[in-house]
Amino acid sequence: MSSPSEQRAATIAVAPFRQPPADPAHALLANGFLEDIIAELARFPSFEVLAARTSLALSDQELEPHALAERFGVTHLLDSSVVASAEVLHVKANLIEAPSGRQLWNQKYAVPLREVLAVQEDIAAHVANHLSSRINMARLARAKTRPIASLEAYDLWLRGRDCVRRGTVAADAEARELFTRALTSDPTYARAYAGLSLSHFNEWSCQAWQDWEVNERLAFEYACKAVELDETDHVVHSVLGRIHMYRRNFGQARVHLDRALALSPNDADILVQVAPWFAFYGESERGIALVEKALRLNPLHDVSYYIHGALPYFVARQPRAALELIDRAPPNMLVDQSAYTAAALAHLDELAAAQQHVAMFIENFREKITFGRTPSPDEPLAYLLHVNPFARQEDVDYLVGGLRKAGLSGTERPSRAPYLPKSAASSARFARDGEHWVATYEGNTALIADMKGCGDIALLLASPGERIHCMEIAGRVLESDAGPAMDARARAQCQERIRELREDIESAERDSDLGRAGRAREELEQLIESLERALGLFGRERKVGDPAEKARTAVTWRIRSAIKKISDSHPELGRHFDASIRTGSFCVYDPEVRVTWTF
Repeated sequence: MSSPSEQRAATIAVAPFRQPPADPAHALLANGFLEDIIAELARFPSFEVLAARTSLALSDQELEPHALAERFGVTHLLDSSVVASAEVLHVKANLIEAPSGRQLWNQKYAVPLREVLAVQEDIAAHVANHLSSRINMARLARAKTRPIASLEAYDLWLRGRDCVRRGTVAADAEARELFTRALTSDPTYARAYAGLSLSHFNEWSCQAWQDWEVNERLAFEYACKAVELDETDHVVHSVLGRIHMYRRNFGQARVHLDRALALSPNDADILVQVAPWFAFYGESERGIALVEKALRLNPLHDVSYYIHGALPYFVARQPRAALELIDRAPPNMLVDQSAYTAAALAHLDELAAAQQHVAMFIENFREKITFGRTPSPDEPLAYLLHVNPFARQEDVDYLVGGLRKAGLSGTERPSRAPYLPKSAASSARFARDGEHWVATYEGNTALIADMKGCGDIALLLASPGERIHCMEIAGRVLESDAGPAMDARARAQCQERIRELREDIESAERDSDLGRAGRAREELEQLIESLERALGLFGRERKVGDPAEKARTAVTWRIRSAIKKISDSHPELGRHFDASIRTGSFCVYDPEVRVTWTF
């Protein structure tokens, strides 16, 4: 397992001001500013910050960069000076690399004294974002020159995130390798799971449409795992929030996005990434405020800020401001970039240019989404409405209206598109009737013989989206070491299912059905892992003493066996349950589209 330092970019010491003001009132302001900087840096989980009390207690000699590096493992020193005149407080901040003593960055601020209290936190946030950008850029540059095997967990995260930002299928695959290596170093590293989620999110929402169901599910599951491991990391909350937005779970999305901002209200990267999601809610003015704050706090931002930042202005019906940001980004960073440009130009009655951008969008869509196949008239618009999860119809109408004016055709809700979720079932019932369960879904009804797993499923259906612990589902499990982790019958069922899955993978690969092959391969890996946990050396039975582990194993097998039985009688419902029910220490029914069940 990696040490905490391997999960952080730097350990920072903030030195007391070298030239404190002589005026006690000015000195009080200066010390408050210093404490604000330390507090703001502490919001970034990738940094360790030496406590202010420690810094203030050190002598000038002990505050020398090399001494801090040797004694406290400090990697960077923020050394500042402050000079107060009658009207203005002048602050100079220097970032020094502790081991070498090399100055990396400096910045000067001049603040009218009457405004110090109002802008003190903002300046501290500005300094923190500068440090974050500089330190991460320097560390990423070093990480790129070293062999992967020698990198620490945080370096692997930085390199993986850099790959994700490239936005290609090949880069996402490279990112997953890096994040997986980070988890090999530390299986509890939440950021690595967030990175895995982002890599699948890229392919689900932007690229590999042929595998969209698998990538959507994996993006969601890895994001849930990240939050489960670290509920205090604002990055992982922002990742899970945006996935809930794409799933149109707007209430759950809002919880995580608000949590991300509460945990780190001044991390410019998070501000600009969260801004579009508030625009999708219809809160474009809040989105604009977040964008403006992010641009102010992080002048060293990358070009993705312009793409993220344009959407709130567009939704606020400010197409000219949206275009000013889009035009500062490279063309075709995102597939829908030219579509938004076309819609904005059309709303400004610049129709010739708008038509050109519609043509660019369709060509980019053909290249990156349908992979050379000429799309049907409905597909480009369907794609846009899928990857832009507007909560309000008037915002959908504004986008579509601009695109139609620019010449884009197609219906808003085509009946056949591989990347659109199925419509909700008009009638859905899952109820026990004597020794059978009656299951009605998508107009078809089947009788299923009673099994414990059917009762477990009914419990999950009654509370969609709620994570229920396996112990609650299983009921009371004896705490004594009562028997093997997997009995002979369950072991035989497991081995039979493994054989079926291997045949299914071969069949799916012959048919070029990559989505089905991916789902079968993932289930196969989980079954093999379960079998390995249940068996000791030479295939001997392994005992299970932990009640939670007993419950997890029992509930997983009960539910999965029931889903297999349901699939035999009602294939559509079996597929729905297989895609929507997750098992483990916590179980949850989380469908792509809300279904109303009667029991």
